[in-house]
Amino acid sequence: MKGTVTRTDHALGAALCVLYVAVLLFTAPDLGLARDESIYVSAAESYGRWFSMLVHEPARALTQTSIDAHWGANHEHPALVKTLFALSALADQQLSVFGRYSLSFRFVGMLSAGLLLWLLHIFGTRLYNRRVGLFAALCYALLPRPFYHAHLCAFDVPITLAVTAVAYAYLRSLHERRYAHYTGLLFGLALATKHNSWILPGIFAVHFAWVTAVERLRRRRGAPPSISLVPHALIAMLAYGPLIFVASWPWLWHDTLRRIGSYAAFHLHHDYYNIEYFGRNYFWPPFPISYPWVMTLYTVPVTTLLLATAGLTLVLRAGIGELRALRAPSADLTAPGIDPQQATVLLLGCLLAPLLIISLPSTPIFGGTKHWFTAYPFLALFAGLGFDRALVLYRTWLPGRFASLQNRIAVPVGALLLLPGLVETAHSHPFGLSHYGFAAGFVPGAADRGMNRQFWGFTTGSLVDFFYEHLPNGGRVYVCDTTDTAFRLLARDGLLPENIVPTDSIADADYALVHHEKHFLDVDVQIWSTYGSVQPAYVLTYDGVPIISVYENPRRKAEKHSPRGR
Repeated sequence: MKGTVTRTDHALGAALCVLYVAVLLFTAPDLGLARDESIYVSAAESYGRWFSMLVHEPARALTQTSIDAHWGANHEHPALVKTLFALSALADQQLSVFGRYSLSFRFVGMLSAGLLLWLLHIFGTRLYNRRVGLFAALCYALLPRPFYHAHLCAFDVPITLAVTAVAYAYLRSLHERRYAHYTGLLFGLALATKHNSWILPGIFAVHFAWVTAVERLRRRRGAPPSISLVPHALIAMLAYGPLIFVASWPWLWHDTLRRIGSYAAFHLHHDYYNIEYFGRNYFWPPFPISYPWVMTLYTVPVTTLLLATAGLTLVLRAGIGELRALRAPSADLTAPGIDPQQATVLLLGCLLAPLLIISLPSTPIFGGTKHWFTAYPFLALFAGLGFDRALVLYRTWLPGRFASLQNRIAVPVGALLLLPGLVETAHSHPFGLSHYGFAAGFVPGAADRGMNRQFWGFTTGSLVDFFYEHLPNGGRVYVCDTTDTAFRLLARDGLLPENIVPTDSIADADYALVHHEKHFLDVDVQIWSTYGSVQPAYVLTYDGVPIISVYENPRRKAEKHSPRGR
């Protein structure tokens, strides 16, 4: 790796981390808990009870009965991040840092997002230069959908951090043997985070095959060895990865092989849930091959995509030139332009592999863009490179006496190029999953095209003021796609009174919600037939697009207007 990383670079990375986490903590109260978050909070609470038992009754805690009772919750996903959720919540019980119960769980994802910015800055700086590293980190920070997910008690941002860290360690391992061990250890943590990590050995194997082919060509031409032809990092991944995976997950300590098989089978044969795409609701395969590519185009700021395309084009052209140079009889094989690591190939593999997997017609698409978040750090690195090369080209166009202006214009030009991402990200909050960008015609254009408006029922958190005003004495709410746990956590966080409770009965509810997703059209009809009216009491909109409709039970309306009700 070519760049030099100093303490100043790490200080800047740490500052990015702290600032981003502070922004996430400040904006988190605007977000109700999502469906999956409520499941992970419940699992983490169960883990926390086991840790308490481990302290006070260790012999009992380590029995299979106790382990299965506490760690069997949500055993569809590895335990590492949920363990961190649990430990964070237990620490907050003693220290009272966060003030809101949900933040004690969500903080782990927020910290992961901050650390990812730090890592991206270092990654880009070491691979290219400081401008690339800093711009890449800021590009990623200003992606609207990852910004939403960075708030959550979920795995998608932690696995993005883990995958990026493994790729960074692997690339360094090609010249620094000790990083092979770090690669293996980090891969184990990635396995213990989420199943997205499964593709990493394949990506690295393809990359290492490419690197060794180039290395052999160099050696045949008389160049000195630059890397080992033994895949030390891949060996370490196979050695450490499974051990860390099992050690971090007590549910696997008994009946290990069968339970690993059950976990793998769950994801290899995952249930299909719906997602709307161009007006069609997809419940089962075949799914559209275009889905991840179009959704990336529609949700990533256009400036970021254009810069990433420019950066990728430039490095591919340079790579082709390097290969031609290798084959030329007069090539200087010790020249610094020759990259024996072929880092571009690795970055390209890490960028494309998640998108290609989601493109398979059999791969579920119900999670939207979060399923290929692991590609976005590498997209950001290419965008950083595109920005840097644009500055270099600008300098070549200037007369010699003005060439020094390059450094002076880097900040204003960088700020200008980041501005669309900043505006979109700020505007997307708190409707992150409902946000679409320029290529989609923004939110109204996406609605016209029949794109999915939301999922997980998290937008109910935007109705707390409505409930306070219309249910001052408490009542019941039919919450549609919001889980009871997620709704009750609004009360536990102090955002709703505890006497406003969820119900699964439209007829018994004082108010009934409909989250505007195509598969909830039947809920509208049920409410209309039950309440005898199609007129909502309130419609929550985002840029004029309906997100939630709230209907008032006519029974409640009659009670409000009766003498007794007054």
